[in-house]
Amino acid sequence: MENSRKKKIFVVEDNKTEGMLLKLCLGSIKNVSITNFTFGEELLHNLAEQPDILISDMMLPDITGEELVKTVREKSPNTEIIVVSAQKDIDLIARLQELGIYNYLVKSETCMETLQKSIEDLTFLIDHKR
Repeated sequence: MENSRKKKIFVVEDNKTEGMLLKLCLGSIKNVSITNFTFGEELLHNLAEQPDILISDMMLPDITGEELVKTVREKSPNTEIIVVSAQKDIDLIARLQELGIYNYLVKSETCMETLQKSIEDLTFLIDHKR
């Protein structure tokens, strides 16, 4: 059964320019609402809204990205998580995958296209699994 309600996407990115670029990039995807956060703790205070998707950077000023992923996983287990980071640390990526992230994207020139495609695929999966 298809569930085409609007998907809530939370984006946490401390670089305001990159956060705005993410919002613009994702704004072209149909049926999503996007909320930007600069701090991980700010996002965690709003987690009761049960976002469908979280897009998180790893380098946040107030909490490590890994700790944020763990906390979101505990408090909002149905939230799918995509990490977008400049970090290429294989051990970190492996630990995040063990926590159940949906995808890890390394920031690059093609990152936005890949992210858009990941979100479109993920919203389709969310519609058809619930």
